[in-house]
Formats: sequence, structure tokens, C-alpha cells
Amino acid sequence: MPLPTVNLDDRRFDDILEEARRLIPQFCPEWTDHNASDPGMAIIEVFAWMTDLLLYRVNQIPDKLLVTFLDMIGVQLSPPRAASAPVTFYLSAPQDVPLALSQGTEVATIRTEINEAIVFTTEREGVIHPPVVSGLFTANTLAQPQAGTGEDVRPEGLVSQVQQHELARLGLPGHKFPVFQPEPQAGDAFFIQFAGDLSDHVLALTFEVELAGGAGVNPQFPPYVWEAWQGGVGRWAPCDIEYDGTHAFNMSGELILRVPTMREGTFFEQGGYWLRCRLTSEQMYNGYKVSPDVESLKVDARGITLPARHATVVHGEVLGQSDGLPGQRFTLLNSPVLNLDPDADVIECVLPEGVVQEYRPVSDFSESTPNDRHFMLDNLAAAVSFGPAVLQTDGSMYRFGAIPPQDAVLRMRRYQFGGGTVGNVPARSLVVLKSSIPYVARVTNHVAAAGGRNAQTLDDAILRVPQVLRTRTRAVTADDYEYLAAHVDGVARAKCITPNMATPGQTYPGQIRSLSVPPGQVTLALLPQVSTDDLIALDDVVIDPLSPLSGRIAPERLTLSAELRAAVQDELDPRRPVGTTLDLRAPQYVWVSVTATIRAYSGAARPVREDVRRRALRALYAYLNPFTGGPDGTGWPFGRALSVSELYGLLRGVPGVEVAEDVQIVLTEPGQPDQREHIVGSLPLPPQAIIVSDVHHVRVDH
Repeated sequence: MPLPTVNLDDRRFDDILEEARRLIPQFCPEWTDHNASDPGMAIIEVFAWMTDLLLYRVNQIPDKLLVTFLDMIGVQLSPPRAASAPVTFYLSAPQDVPLALSQGTEVATIRTEINEAIVFTTEREGVIHPPVVSGLFTANTLAQPQAGTGEDVRPEGLVSQVQQHELARLGLPGHKFPVFQPEPQAGDAFFIQFAGDLSDHVLALTFEVELAGGAGVNPQFPPYVWEAWQGGVGRWAPCDIEYDGTHAFNMSGELILRVPTMREGTFFEQGGYWLRCRLTSEQMYNGYKVSPDVESLKVDARGITLPARHATVVHGEVLGQSDGLPGQRFTLLNSPVLNLDPDADVIECVLPEGVVQEYRPVSDFSESTPNDRHFMLDNLAAAVSFGPAVLQTDGSMYRFGAIPPQDAVLRMRRYQFGGGTVGNVPARSLVVLKSSIPYVARVTNHVAAAGGRNAQTLDDAILRVPQVLRTRTRAVTADDYEYLAAHVDGVARAKCITPNMATPGQTYPGQIRSLSVPPGQVTLALLPQVSTDDLIALDDVVIDPLSPLSGRIAPERLTLSAELRAAVQDELDPRRPVGTTLDLRAPQYVWVSVTATIRAYSGAARPVREDVRRRALRALYAYLNPFTGGPDGTGWPFGRALSVSELYGLLRGVPGVEVAEDVQIVLTEPGQPDQREHIVGSLPLPPQAIIVSDVHHVRVDH
């Protein structure tokens, strides 16, 4: 049972006023007018108000004692977290030379009479490069290259010739070429090869096409997607279409695309950076009857998208002059201060002779020696402090950290302030350039800012105390290792594998085996965090913006990087018992493909059935997901078996589904279509394994 919160005095203004009114007849019986208009009652009300303020201050004493206690055990209030959002800068006109946008460029919301402007700053430099098209191709993406030939063989046995279009003839009178195959089919794609990297660019593709050449399509819902190559296994990422003046290749005009990060790749024996326009499965329903023809194509850069965060950057702020004594304290001009970068956010100590020394931030002085140039920062109070000197038992003084010499000038090289939930601004609200930038006409954020968080409250910090007191920052039990590893930036979840979890070497479907954990070894399975940029675009999936991890995750994004492994190792090494070895590894990913047949309610039209199919796919990708899956929606549990019956229940709960008729589970391996194993009944897993969605297929009958 938790200890109750103590108020030293729980009386409030009304209680004090009523108590004073009751005492009037006892101490002053001749005072009979107790109405609010009486001057004496006004004095009593003032007295009650002042007493209420005093009691409020008195009741803060327990909180102050709690703060002191939390500080003694090393629990500190987390500072605010800054919201972030991608902001897009648009040029006033295309440029023939590269145009650079510096890091730290400030954009803001519109200032009103009620609200101050909210300022965001870009986190990196951006360079807008003029695009250079080096190749145009047409091919079918569902085909596999045939060794030694220039042909592609589709799964159904049809042969598709790769067509390379001549750049030199673009725009010549009478010359034109088809965007897709003469008889367009799902998977046909138009590839554009660029000589240079156009990551995060806004591109304007100006097409000249035959009028109404793309017969059979609805220009509002074209049967294609634009994608950019990002490397890896099938790593095509979708582009955002801002404006389509061609109306799905039915008239000449501009197509404005926002391109994601690109990687160099080789297709058709040509290396470069690639865009493609690919026909989706919609082609089978409302697609092109014939391929539209292109007469000319011109590509210009119209802008660039850069990451920005709700922070204002301050450079070179002078703190003051050192007096040469331990425990010096200085205050920055702006607060709250965001977390410091140990390499960039340092204090420069300028000695009288001109020599500059650097002092770096630390979380505490417990491990600082007298020669370590360290300082601490209180983010909320914006207070900088240097190491203290402590009297030892032998009478000597021990300094925790070096002290800036007397008369040295202290200067903060850089810091950032801001953060909080106020930075979670809606889309298209960051529209003000704080300073003029040549050739930049406007700026905006196409998605809402997210991630802003206020400073941690005392009540939230108190909730952390039991865990801190239990572990005391030491890793002994399996829960300790999981707790400490999961709090490392970049780790989504951690699972400690103990010898008693499963029989060593036990075999599971898909030739998966349980781990053998020897005595004295701690084995941790670490699941790295992913973002919406790590999702693969599929024909069958519409990513729900409210559930950002409801799509298929790129396999290469689930690998455990050397940097993340080293960060966890550094976190656990000083906390593990002597003689214990650490084995840090990625989970055993079990890729699952579900094939399901469901029936919609009778009379459902084709668009309704298509919507039901997409909802069912979205439910499968969200449920069979290491981050959002499982029965509780917090990620598929390590080692939890998957049964066919629960998938029947999942699909029956999708709006619009009358019944789930057939559900099959298939074990797969991304990039290896021959490795497939059908599962009957349920799929058991070893403790280190976790389920991840491969490509799911849903058919809707009616």
C-alpha cells in the first residue's frame, strides 16, 4: 500500500473565513454585522487570504523533502523534450547551380495577439541540386531477370522486354514513347535514373503527353504510385504527390513530388539514383486500357525537406568570470535548456593569456577527478555548476572536477532551449521564415510536429523511485538487465534469455532452435526502434497515420547495429557482476505471411469490399508486429506462440467482415521465395523469437 500524501494543514480560504466568523461572538460580542459589506469582514477576508497563501507554502515542505531525497538517490526530473517535424523549403524559381540551406535555419508559426511565435530550427544543412536525368526505362517489376539475357520473365511465364528510351530524342517532333507496356498490367513501371543524389528534394516533372492518352483511369485515383529507391531488399519508398497537373498522364503539365531519402542502386546494368512510377493492383480494376505516351520530360528541383525541432540555438553566451573557487554556479539567460550534446555543447574557459580550455557536461561529479574538466547543468533552472570540494577524513580537500582558474572568462559555446507540448504544432503551421534566404519563396510543414513533452513532474519521478531503489543501477536479475537495456536510446524492447526458459537446442518449425545459455553468461535479445521511414510500401497496404507501425517493416531495419550494441554494452558493463559475460544479439525474427479469404456482407459494392480488404490487411500488419502487435498492442511478446484460431477472431472483428472463411499461416524468409513452410494449428516459438509480418494476402468474397 503506498504511503498517503501528507498535507501539514488542509484548511483553505473558505475554511479559515468560516472559522473566523464563528469566533466573532466569542471574542467580540458587540460585533453583530457579519455581512460582506462590513469593513471588519473585509479585514477578515484579507487575513484568510494571507493565511491561505502561508498554508500553501507550508504544504510545499513535504515536496521539497521529496526532491532532496530523489536527488540523494540520483533520480532527476527529466527536462522537456523538443517536438520535431520535417519542414519543406520552396524555391522562387528553379536554379542552375546547387543552393545550400544552412543548419540552424529558423522557421516559426505566425505570431498572434494571443500566442507567441513557436520557433523551429533545422537540424542539418541541405543542398538543393539541379537534377540530371541519365536514363529512362520501362519494365515490369513483378518479373525476375533471366541470367544472360536482357529479358524479364514474369511468374506466369510471359516475357517482358526492358525498354530503354533515348534521351537525345526527347522533345523531337513526332517522337514519343509509352510510359508502361503497350498493354499495361499491374507491376509495370516507368524508371527515371538520376546522376546525383536527390534525397528529400521537391521535384517538378514536366510531361508533354498526348491529350487523353491514358484512357480508362480516374485522374483523382490513379492506379500507380511514385517511389524512390532506398537500397536493401525491395526497398522502394513512396513519394508524396503534391500536385498532378497531368491528371494521370492525360494532359501535359507538371507533377510535383516530395522525394524521400534515396540510395544509389543498379538496375538494368545502370548505376544511379532511381525514381519509378509503378502500376498497382488497382490497374486490374480501374486501370489504363492503353499506355499513355510521353513526348518530352523535364525535371527541375523546386525545394528540399529538412528535419527541424522546436528549439532555439544560442551561440557564444558569456556566463561570467571565474573566482577560482569550487562549486561555482552560473545561470544561462534562457530556459528550459534541452539536453546537451557532449561534443558540441561545451563551456569554453578563456584564460587571461588567451588559452581556451573546454569543459564538458556530465550527469554528476561522482567519477570526476581533480583534473577532469566537467560541469553539470540543471536544465529546468538553466544553472551551470562546477565541481565541489569535499573535506576528507584526513583533513584534506578533494575536488570533484577541475575548477576554472581565477579571472578566466566562461563562455557557453552553444546550447538549445525550448521544448514542451506547445511544440506539437499542426500541419502547415510553420510558414514563417525568421530571416530572408535568397531564392527561397516559402516554407511549410506538411505533417504535424510530434514528440514534444513537458518537463517531468515530481509525481512522475516518484513513480520511478521503486525501480531505482530495487536495482540501485545494478544488473543482477533478468528484470534488471531488461530494464536497463530498454532505457538505452534506440532500444525498443529487451528480453533476457535464461537457461531454464527452454531445452537447449530444441527444434521449432522453420528449423529454429532455442538458445543454449552457458553458466555465467547473460544473453539479451535487443529489438531496435524503427520509424515510419523504415516501412516498405506495398500495393495492398495503406499506412494508417494514427498507427505508424502498421505496415511491413523493412528487414534490414531490424538488424542490431554495432553502434546500438556498443551503447547497450557501455550501459551494462559497469552494472553487471564481476565474472558475468554479456551476449547481445538481435531477436530471432520469425517472418510470417498470412493468406486469408474473408466474406463481406452481401450486397457490398466493389469499393466497399476493397476498403474491407485494406482494413483486414492493416489489422494483420498491426497485430503481427514486434512494436504494436500482440493481444495488448505493445508488441508481439517474445516466445509467444501464434495460433490460427486467434487470426480468425482478429479478422472477424474487422468492420465490414461477415465471416473469415479460410486463414493460413506460412513461414517465409524475405528475399528467398523458395523458403516457405505452411503451419497447421499453431506456431510455437523459442524464447528469443518474435513474430514479424511478411507480405499478407487477403481476398474478399461476397
